[in-house]
Amino acid sequence: MIHVRVGLMVVLASVLAMPLAGCKIVQIADQQAAEPLGFDAAKYAAGLWADRALPHFSDSARPVAEVLASINSDFERAGNDFGYRSGEGSPWSFIVSGAGEVLAKNTESRAGILDVAVEGLADPVVLQIGPVIRGNAVRDALPFVSFQDFTNQLEYADAGKALTALALEGVASSVETVAVGDTVRFTGALSLASASDRQQVTLVALDVVAP
Repeated sequence: MIHVRVGLMVVLASVLAMPLAGCKIVQIADQQAAEPLGFDAAKYAAGLWADRALPHFSDSARPVAEVLASINSDFERAGNDFGYRSGEGSPWSFIVSGAGEVLAKNTESRAGILDVAVEGLADPVVLQIGPVIRGNAVRDALPFVSFQDFTNQLEYADAGKALTALALEGVASSVETVAVGDTVRFTGALSLASASDRQQVTLVALDVVAP
């Protein structure tokens, strides 16, 4: 019996001492890198931005003075006349354009804004200039970007952030140089559930008009 045990121990020791021929040790980081990536929001947004999104904003924009006046007068009618929404009960999205003098530039908050005086409106139009942008007005204004196209809410939210980032990137140089007293032309989107919501336009285009 003792000889059997000794024999087993010798065999076991030999097995443990053998090199792991044919086996490959993969580091955890390498394994994770080799796994397929999930949804790439930046790639998704870039794939439709220049060819579909920007032309849609340009072609669909309505005068901001007309749209805001309608919103403040009869919100549901304004939605039907000027807006888009993905379904009943969803916020209305409006694409607007306009021009006017910059009355104020607030960059003290990371949610920076421009106040622009537009002819025909008693109150200035508020333009979001970031770097923090509230809401997903850019995404929500695009009828070809639907929640149904995504696996889950997280992907849909990430797509919205990526689209907003491209919009912000496109106006960054103008935002940096614009000053109070300048005249600007702009195009952007706002998403509202009611007329009492914060009426702030998320910029898609901003140009400083030469004096």
